[in-house]
Amino acid sequence: MVARFFVALILATAGLVAQAQAHGGVSINEGQCIMKIGPDTMNFTGYQPLKSRDQFCDDIPDVGPTIVVLDAVQPELRDMSLEIRVLRNVDQANDNDNLEQNTETYVAPKKYKTGTLNFEYNFPKKGKFIGLVKARNDDGSKEYVSRFPFSVGETAGRDLTAALFGAAVVAVGFGMWLRKSFAKKASASQG
Repeated sequence: MVARFFVALILATAGLVAQAQAHGGVSINEGQCIMKIGPDTMNFTGYQPLKSRDQFCDDIPDVGPTIVVLDAVQPELRDMSLEIRVLRNVDQANDNDNLEQNTETYVAPKKYKTGTLNFEYNFPKKGKFIGLVKARNDDGSKEYVSRFPFSVGETAGRDLTAALFGAAVVAVGFGMWLRKSFAKKASASQG
């Protein structure tokens, strides 16, 4: 019974962690960060070369110079103009509310025939942001938008919370096992 409880708890925790990892249009699939844009997808990778050699998928680990690389998976996106805008997330009801005022950085529309576009930005402060990637064909009859919220410099607190939660689950499990173990020994010595 206790074992079933812990298996259920671990599966529920894994589900919550996976849900927390997915941000809007960006998710992890087979070790790759995938950004959904309309019916198409782009691979998403971020780097902070002055801080670490690690790449990240969604949340940016720290403030400072950051490189973001987007690779179009489907050829359709290579024939469309792509633009990127990073907005400060100020709990705006609509991304177009105070668009220019909330824009942190902007990459104007351009076709990327190789399918790869990258941009660099030096994030000066921690906070919450919204990434917008738009793809538009030449005549404007098709427009796809990918919107994904992310944070900068706030991953350490979340990682610590997850680690503490995991440690608490292990401690409770060990305590229950220990209690059950002593109860069996006590009943064996009395019998």
